[in-house]
Amino acid sequence: MVILRKRLQVQVAGRSGIDRWIVFVQGTPTELESATIRGTVFPAKNKAEALRRFAELVEAAREAVAAGQVSDFLDALDSRQRSHGRSGPAFAEFAEDWFRTCVSPDKRESGVETDRSILDNHLLPFLGKRRLADIDARMIDQYKAEKRQQEHQYGTGYGAHTINNHLSVLRRVMEKAIEYGHISANPMRQTMWLKRETTPEESRAWWTPAEEWKAMEHLRTNWRVRCPERYMPLVVQLVVGMRFGELRALEKQDLDLTVPGLWVRRSMARKKITTPKNRRARFHVIPHGLADELQIWMLKTEGQLLFPGPDGGHLANNSLNRWYRELAQEAEIREITSHGARHTSGSSYAVMGASQKAIAVMLGHADTSATERYTHLQVGETAPLVEARWARLTEKGTP
Repeated sequence: MVILRKRLQVQVAGRSGIDRWIVFVQGTPTELESATIRGTVFPAKNKAEALRRFAELVEAAREAVAAGQVSDFLDALDSRQRSHGRSGPAFAEFAEDWFRTCVSPDKRESGVETDRSILDNHLLPFLGKRRLADIDARMIDQYKAEKRQQEHQYGTGYGAHTINNHLSVLRRVMEKAIEYGHISANPMRQTMWLKRETTPEESRAWWTPAEEWKAMEHLRTNWRVRCPERYMPLVVQLVVGMRFGELRALEKQDLDLTVPGLWVRRSMARKKITTPKNRRARFHVIPHGLADELQIWMLKTEGQLLFPGPDGGHLANNSLNRWYRELAQEAEIREITSHGARHTSGSSYAVMGASQKAIAVMLGHADTSATERYTHLQVGETAPLVEARWARLTEKGTP
C-alpha cells in the first residue's frame, strides 16, 4: 500500500541535477500493484518513517550533485526501480508454497506424487529461478523444445502426452499466482498444448481378442496350478478390468457369492488406502465359474485381503506388471502392463457390442468420454458386428 509519494528534486546552478519521484510503500506490493506505481519504490512502515527516509534521500542527492556524482546516484535509483519491477516471488518459491497449500492437503496420493515429480524433475530445473512475471510464451516454447530433445531413461525426447502433463501443472501454478495477485494473466494459452501422437504401438497398448485368448489359455493350463498366487489376481483383472490400486485393496468381504460379484470400495494406488478414483463404490458382476474359483481361493489364504502379497500384506506396486510381462513372454504374445489389461477388458466388451455407457459402468468411469478410447477397434474386429446389424436391419419380416 502506497503511504507517501514525493518528488526528489535537487538542482545546482551550472551542474546537472536530480529530478525523480520517490514512492514509499508499506509491505510488499503485488505485481498488479507494482504495475500502477510510477517512481522508485522504498519500503516504510508508516508516514513518519517515510518522511524521515525521504529527508535522508534529499541530503544524499545534494551531496551527489555537489560531488559531481549525479550519474552514480541516478544509476542506483534506476537499479532499484528495475528490481522493483521484477518484484514478486521466483517460480521455485511460489511453486513450493502452491504444492504445500494447494496440492498436498486435497489431492489423492498418486496425484500428489505425480505433481511432486513433475516439479522436481522438470519445471523447477528450468523455471525455478525465473520470476513469475518473467515467464512468457517464448519461455514455455523453449521448455517444450528442450523436453523434445532431452535424454531420459527410456530414450531421447519426451512425448506430447508427457509434456502436456508438465504444462498442466504449470498452468495450475500460474492460475493460483493470478489469484494471489502476482501476475495479471496466465502465460499458458490454448494453442500451447501439444497434439498427442497416435503411433501403432500406442494405439495397441492392449491385447487383441486372439492375444487375450492365448493369455487366458496359458494362465489356466500352466499358472493355475503352478503359481495360483499370480493366476487369481491376473484372471480377476482381465475379466473385470479394475484398476491395480483397487485390485490390491480388495478384501474377502468384498466378494458377494450370491449375485455373484465384487464390490470395489477402496483403492491403494501408492501407500495410502483411499476411495476409488471416482470416489464412489461400485459393484462388478463376475462369471459364476470365477466366483467358484475365488471361493476356494479364499479358504487357502490367510488374513482379510483377497489377494495378499508374499508377506501377507498388500501386493507390491510392480508385481502385476512383472507378471504380465512374464505371461506375455511364455504365451508368445505382446507385452502389456496392468493398465493394458484394463484396456483389454474394455476393448473386449466393445468387440462384443457393449455400449460406451455399459463399458463406463463396468470399468468405473465417471462419464463415457473416458471410455471412447476402448471403442477404437480394427476393421476385422468391427466387421462382424456391422454385418450382423446390417443383416438384421435389411432382413424381411424383422422389426
